[in-house]
Order: sequence, then structure tokens, then C-alpha cells
Amino acid sequence: MVAELIADRLPSQEFSELLRPEPLPGGKDPEERLTICGLSWRRYLDLDQALGDDRPSPRLYYLDGELELMTSSKEHERVKKWIGDFVGDYFFQHGIEIVALGQATLRLALKEAGAEPDESWCVKEAREFPDLVLEIALTSGGLDKLEIYRRFAVPEVWFWRRNALEIFALRPDGSGYDTASGSPLLPQLDVPPLERCVKMASWTEARRTFRMSLPGFCA
Repeated sequence: MVAELIADRLPSQEFSELLRPEPLPGGKDPEERLTICGLSWRRYLDLDQALGDDRPSPRLYYLDGELELMTSSKEHERVKKWIGDFVGDYFFQHGIEIVALGQATLRLALKEAGAEPDESWCVKEAREFPDLVLEIALTSGGLDKLEIYRRFAVPEVWFWRRNALEIFALRPDGSGYDTASGSPLLPQLDVPPLERCVKMASWTEARRTFRMSLPGFCA
């Protein structure tokens, strides 16, 4: 085992410190990711069960025998919460009914794919899989999340990366995703104000500013 070989040479604390990702600009901690190859679907399910359903961390992603374990950070959770709040404001302002699924686990045994998105929503009515998922990616690497979500036929995937929102829309034939300049599901969403608000220091100022950017909003 790789872990046993390393343990023979390095104390566990020193090993953990060497593998810790570099801090983000401003000294904030990013999330941490570990990818394991050659893991069966059965072992993935066994590990998920052993860790428990109510765990806050680690989150698990699975694709074709590869497993990614991801631990969060304060900055990761802040960005997730703030964008989730803004999306909720958008739906409320436009009178759109939603089913918020949060980090509900997605699994398809026949397609060997599993995910626990940061946030997810069904628009207008409940479905087996969400219409929109959000992933916060403060660090690079890990499994191909777009391929995972393609197997669930998720129409739209958002990534928060490099202090910007990246939007991907599923092609009509389901063969993959194309980059979109705006959200097909939320056509009246003005992305630049959302990006600016995520970077603000004050939650109340950010929430107020984003709401003011919504068409027809009255303070």
C-alpha cells in the first residue's frame, strides 16, 4: 500500500502538511482533493456507507473506477452559500417554483457515475436528477465533473473557478457540454453582478447589491 510505504518514511503529520494545497490569494484555505484509481462500484458504495449519510465531509465523486474524495474549506462553503442565496433570490424574484436538492447524492450504477454537488436545483418540478448543479472549484484537478453530470443528463452545470462563474449547457443530443455566455435556464440572470457580489466582504451588502441587479426588484 502506498500509504504504508509513506508512513515508514514520514510521520503522518509531516506527510499531511506536505500534501496540503497552497493557500489561495489572501491566505484563505482551498478545498483538498484525493483521487484513487481502480476502485470498484461496490467498494465505492461500501465506502460511502461506512462514512455515513449525514457527514459534512468528505464528498465523494465516482467515474469509471476512479474515486475522488474532497474536503471543503471555509472559503469553499462561503462561496457555495452566497451563490446559493443569489440563485434563490433570482427564483423568488421571478416567481419560479423550484425543488432545492442541495448536496443530494446522484448515482447511476449502469453508467458508473456518482456525485455530491455543492448545490443543485430542479426547476418548476421535482425530477430524478437536477436541472442545475453548482460546483465550487478553488483548486484544480480531480475527476471530470462534466462527464459525470453528462451521464445524469443534467441540463446545466456551473463552476466557480478563478473568481468567475463558468456556465456549461448540455447539447441537445446529450453528447457533451458547450460553454455558455449566460444561463439558458435563468435567461434574465446578469452574471457580472453575481461575480462581483461573491467577492464582496459583507454578506448583507452583497445580497442587497445582487437583489438590486434583478429586473423589477423593489427595495
